[in-house]
Amino acid sequence: MDRRNLIALLREVVKIPGPSGFESMVGEFIVSKLRELGFSPVVDNMGNVVAEAGEGPTLVVAAHMDELGLVVTGITEEGLLTFRKLGGIDDRVLPGSQVEILTSRGVVPGVIGITPPHLQDEKDAQKVPSWRELRIDVGATSREEAEEIGIKILDPAVFSKSWIELGGGRAVAVRSLDDRAGVAILLAIAEMIAEGEIKPNWRVLLAWTVQEEVGLRGAQFIASKFKADAALIVDTMACCREEITGDVKPGGGPVLRALDNQYIAPPGLREWILNSAREAGVKITVSTAGGSTDAAALQRSGIPSVALGIPVRYAHSIVEMAFKSDIEDALKVVASALERKP
Repeated sequence: MDRRNLIALLREVVKIPGPSGFESMVGEFIVSKLRELGFSPVVDNMGNVVAEAGEGPTLVVAAHMDELGLVVTGITEEGLLTFRKLGGIDDRVLPGSQVEILTSRGVVPGVIGITPPHLQDEKDAQKVPSWRELRIDVGATSREEAEEIGIKILDPAVFSKSWIELGGGRAVAVRSLDDRAGVAILLAIAEMIAEGEIKPNWRVLLAWTVQEEVGLRGAQFIASKFKADAALIVDTMACCREEITGDVKPGGGPVLRALDNQYIAPPGLREWILNSAREAGVKITVSTAGGSTDAAALQRSGIPSVALGIPVRYAHSIVEMAFKSDIEDALKVVASALERKP
């Protein structure tokens, strides 16, 4: 798959709403693409999408399709919406955000407001408001009016997304690069397998997982269902803080996440990824990371796992930023890894 097709695919999939627990639209898109390529994907009870190819030892290659989001918890008498967060959202990004509420009648736009400086006292001005204090405004004037436009309790919401190209088109900033970049890479891998560009040396299980942002739940179900010999997780990586991530920087190539807050990659799999990158002619950085990925859930179930990260600035914000070259090189590393064993 060439560069333009991969980035175009990413741009398409990044716009599909799919907060944790509400990923069905993303899953339907993936299933449609896989069927066009001749695969027979399976959607399990959790909502994970799995497609199989090749023969040999079983390798799970996974990327999570959920994104950070919100869920409506109540409607005030004034027509404002209370909510709670889905995933690790920093409260600082909430005020002033535009959101899209996914109702049974379609998308309803809203904004998360804040008390203007004209009306704040000194104490207010120094405080970061908690999500518990904030409300989503959909332009309604009463509870009844909000209900009439389709708002219900437990309706999910996502942040409105703008695809912004930076550095003369070298980089992109948009909400949900984490982990739609991985989703696009796995779809590109499926296309390369279907077209014979990759001849896997494994029985490959391509897995698009759910609910990673709220506890790696989809991957945990995958681990309980398949007796895999190894797993390769394709995700983003928050950067850059030298004492944690070392020399990682956007534009410096993909990252072998050697360890993070919940997992440590086995030496054999680390060498496998490094050798695969070398064979693909890709510069790769070895680093530690904060947070974690689906690799932790699979490893806890006894499946040796390794994670490949795409460096992202401003992770878990509404302007996640990555270099296109890092996404493209991550695809090359995964393609190379499928053709060799540790």
